[in-house]
Amino acid sequence: MAACGVAPGAGTWQSGTEDRQVGGMERPQGSLTTHVLNTATGLPAARLALRLAQLQEPGAQWRELAQRWTDEDGRCLPLLPPGQAKAGTYKLRFETAEYWESLGYTSFYPFVEVVFIITDPAQKLHIPLLISPYSYTTYRGS
Repeated sequence: MAACGVAPGAGTWQSGTEDRQVGGMERPQGSLTTHVLNTATGLPAARLALRLAQLQEPGAQWRELAQRWTDEDGRCLPLLPPGQAKAGTYKLRFETAEYWESLGYTSFYPFVEVVFIITDPAQKLHIPLLISPYSYTTYRGS
């Protein structure tokens, strides 16, 4: 499995590893993870840019917390390291137009934003995204 990208200056961090291994490599644990699948090909969506932001009150301003690129398995480093999640409203923004253009397609959706609420910061959250050029779906994973 190829390593995932972390945007320069996006707050890199180091953490321990989970009990399980994926593809013979240890995967860092975190309280918020994602996975992107290309449903047009049935394959992971590699090299897709995404960002995590948190809604700041008062004033309803979004503050960017992390930027990542998916690896060859459609995954990236955890967006929130263990212990850094806080209760609040968050947004994952997936840059789908750039991804589809890199594959020679046009996309009906230039980006996908998934807004969600963390009520229990101790609970691990996984938010998968399934995409095609003309549709997307998401759900709360485990």
